[in-house]
Amino acid sequence: MSFLFRRLVRPILFELDSEWIHDRTIAVSESVGGVGWAIRWLRRYYKVDDERLEVSVGDIVFDNPIGLAAGFDKNGRAVSLLEALGFGHVEVGSVSAYSSKGNRRPRLFRLPKDEAIIVNYGVPNEGAKVVGERLRHCSYKGTMGVNIVETNTGKSSTHEQIVAEYVESIRLLGGTADYIALNLNCPNTSAGESAFDDSATLKSLMDECEKIENLPPVFLKLTAHNDGQRMERTLRAIENCKAVRGFVFNIPPGKNYPIETPTSVVRDLPGTLCGAPTQSVMDAALAFWYKNVDRKRYVFFGSGGIRNAEDVYRKIRLGASIVQIYTALIYNGPNIVRQLNTGLLGLLERDGFTHIDQAVGVDNPLTIDY
Repeated sequence: MSFLFRRLVRPILFELDSEWIHDRTIAVSESVGGVGWAIRWLRRYYKVDDERLEVSVGDIVFDNPIGLAAGFDKNGRAVSLLEALGFGHVEVGSVSAYSSKGNRRPRLFRLPKDEAIIVNYGVPNEGAKVVGERLRHCSYKGTMGVNIVETNTGKSSTHEQIVAEYVESIRLLGGTADYIALNLNCPNTSAGESAFDDSATLKSLMDECEKIENLPPVFLKLTAHNDGQRMERTLRAIENCKAVRGFVFNIPPGKNYPIETPTSVVRDLPGTLCGAPTQSVMDAALAFWYKNVDRKRYVFFGSGGIRNAEDVYRKIRLGASIVQIYTALIYNGPNIVRQLNTGLLGLLERDGFTHIDQAVGVDNPLTIDY
């Protein structure tokens, strides 16, 4: 199926505007997601049910470690169909307290030679109230996360206003998701800079989160980096917030990666490069953080540059309990989820593991004994 998609379907789709195709995909997915027999058929074909792949994080159970990253389904319109494609979880968003149109078009660009895209969306979304109501009434049956971000207004806000906005989003989205990802360093809104680079502001947000009743597990989405002092400041700011269960990494802003696409094509395109070329940077950040934090308390989502099961397995062995894809879905089509899960089972069997948990972090021994 992936071969047919790459050879027959993808060339046609790639002749059309990338954002137009994405919007049509979401619209069709939303329609098909309401057709019961179609969803049942898709589940039978795409889902890989195997207890060896099941991942538990506290009370959250992921059927398998392959998730869909935020950015694909920004408003929670396609979640029913996406779950039927075999994802272990779907992360909706990014969602802000107030609706936003995002950045000007064009803002999504393909680099086929590199299996990459350049993204400059600027987090367009319908706002937390609208998305929250939609998710409360959808028929989604899997594990869901919601990614929360600051509204892209194009205007500056005080740190206090930004903290208040995140808290408002959490309240408006209450009861809709199994976990929340707080997107603290979105590269599409402020060049990766964030009010939460100030540890006092991050601590303020954590203190406010502690006051929220029935707060689901929280994951912090940070710019990938290997800066030990910066990491320590983050860990100190969040140490008293018991809801924080782990970390997800944003791709660092910019396009400075080794690519085959001519520089003349890429130079003037706005946005951040995502996809295969980012793999080494994202793996390095994952390995660095996993090696240096309390792994009994925190878990990691691995992402960036995943193309095959070997890429997934490497991230797991570096410390990821869960992985997320986005660009791989664009370049390989819906069968990629099944391929990753079946390939992962083969790799676990090859190395003598009876459950995926046994492989987490085996290539990344502890630096600090907590």
